[in-house]
Order: sequence, then structure tokens, then C-alpha cells
Amino acid sequence: MGSKIDYALELLEGAPLEYLKSLSKDRLFEIDEIRLRANRPMTLSIGGKDIIADGVAVTPEMIDRVFKNAFNYSLHSYPRELSSGYVTARGGNRVGICGTAVISQESASVSAVKKISSVNIRIAREIKGCAAEVAERCLFGGLCGILVTGPPSSGKTTLLRDLCRIIGNRFRISLIDEQNEIAAVWQCVPQNDVGVLTDVFTGYPKPAGVEAAIRTMSPRAVIVDEIGTPGDVEALGYALHSGAALITAVHAVSFEEALKKPAVIKLMKENAFGCAAELSRQRSVRVVKID
Repeated sequence: MGSKIDYALELLEGAPLEYLKSLSKDRLFEIDEIRLRANRPMTLSIGGKDIIADGVAVTPEMIDRVFKNAFNYSLHSYPRELSSGYVTARGGNRVGICGTAVISQESASVSAVKKISSVNIRIAREIKGCAAEVAERCLFGGLCGILVTGPPSSGKTTLLRDLCRIIGNRFRISLIDEQNEIAAVWQCVPQNDVGVLTDVFTGYPKPAGVEAAIRTMSPRAVIVDEIGTPGDVEALGYALHSGAALITAVHAVSFEEALKKPAVIKLMKENAFGCAAELSRQRSVRVVKID
């Protein structure tokens, strides 16, 4: 089985591929994103910095190859992904596309993208063990609800993924992976380790996914990505009243700020969480026990 960067390289050809293959292994594994823009040089994102690969010209044909490879040369099989502008590729890497929108006359929304002008290959990251302390402190004495809080880019999804792995190796759980960011399912198989006892509901809106999980899989816990809408709260309430523990995340600078959000207020009234994991932009974690 190849590494995630190896799978990303399989999507490429020509000068971009040769350039990347010339880099040291250590440098390759530092890459977060590979961006191709038609008739412009390839760029790399490393540690939050954009690096221009001078002299590595990108042609429209190269972009077309990446685009079709990512969709397995079967665009009709991915209508949701085409309308969303991204697809999960082999290894769990996410390929984002940019081009001309096709607007549905019925819904006035984007139904597909054509004339692809740029693609972004985002390398999937798993940090196994990053949630070990949270799991040890929050799950001491049994399974309980966990609320992960943090600002954007603080690592909420990464922490949820590792919590899913740890808990899913001990308890029967259901993962409602609406954006396919946690499990990164590709051809029916999670490309990330989410635990051997985890059932993955990919692409389901949270209400539909939670209802299906409770009715069909009898999970001990339900894990969903970031919540916020009234529908999300109603769905989680349904799971809670069915006896499942809840593990989810919310955008908030601090745990105290999260407590002011309507979605969290309602779930707290239901005693949905036994503890919280507060993340900062520096990726530090503070565990808060909830009485």
C-alpha cells in the first residue's frame, strides 16, 4: 500500500510529476497541497506557505488528466461531488476543482463544473495518537459524549478522526461523514483508520445519517462533524434519546464561547456531553470536564 503522497503523484504527469519525483522524500512528505493552474507554474503549499515551482509549466491537458483520474473517468457517477467542486481520491486525498459553473434551471444552484481551469490536490493527513489524552481523560469510567471546540484550522477534524479511531476500536459506533473528511471513503473503503467497529455513513446530511444509523446499526456512539443548524441539533437529540453517546465539534474560540451557541445550549440542557476538548490555533488541547 502506497503513502498518501504516492497516491497524489499517481494523478499527475509530465513536468509536475518529474519535478515532484526529483524532491527528497522528506520534502515530499512536507507538502500539504499541490495546485495546478492552466498555463501557469505549479505551486505547492508547505507549512502554510505557497511555493512557486518556477519552470514547471502546467497545460490544460495536465489539468484534464488530474480531473478525470480523480473521478475515475466516470463523471456521471459523481454528481454530488461535481456540484460540490471536490472529490475524495485514492488514499483519502481531496481534489478540488475550479472552472465554469453549470447552473441548474430548476434549483438555480451549481449542478456541475466544466472547463476546468485549476485543480488542488490536498494531501490527507492522519495524526494517530493526537486524541489519546482526550480519550483517556474523557472516557475514563465509560463512554460519554465529547464536544470538540476550536476556531478554524485548529485541528478539530483531525482530533475527531483520531477519536473515531480510538473509540471505534473499543465500541460499536456510527460515523456520519457528510463531507467525507473524516473517513475519506474511496471505492467503499475508508482511506483513514476510523476503527474496526465503526460504520461509516458517507455523504449523508446529518439528520438523515443519524436516523439511518440509529435505526439500522444500533451504535453505542454517534460521531458527526461540525454542527450548527437546528436540524443538526434535532438529529443529535434523536440519537441521544435513543441511548447513543454524542461526539461532535463546533466552531468557537473557546469552550466558554461555545456555551453561548444555540446548538450547544440546547444539547447541554439534554446533558449530552461529559467533557469537552478545547483546541487553539496553536493546536494545544485543554480538556474540560462537564458536571
